[in-house]
Amino acid sequence: MKSLKILKLLLTFYLSILVTTIALFLIGLLAYHFMGVEFLPVIIWFKVITLGIIGYYISNYKKREVYCYQNSGLPKIFLWVCTFSFDLSLFVALLILMKS
Repeated sequence: MKSLKILKLLLTFYLSILVTTIALFLIGLLAYHFMGVEFLPVIIWFKVITLGIIGYYISNYKKREVYCYQNSGLPKIFLWVCTFSFDLSLFVALLILMKS
């Protein structure tokens, strides 16, 4: 039951940045469509850097929301690693599926 609670909290946190990640996905998809496979490493690095900026913004300007997750039992580093690794994996998988 505890793992279900953790997944629910991670999903709730991911939904708070979903609009931004969808916009970044569309930008990456357009760049991938026009530039091709050779441009894929640049697109992935763009995504990683923008996720870092998003993380910095949320850490500094939405501290109360992050504290809420910490009080629920999720360490801040676990929250960020799970969210960003899921988002980056989803991004790369969707880019590959869209191009195929």
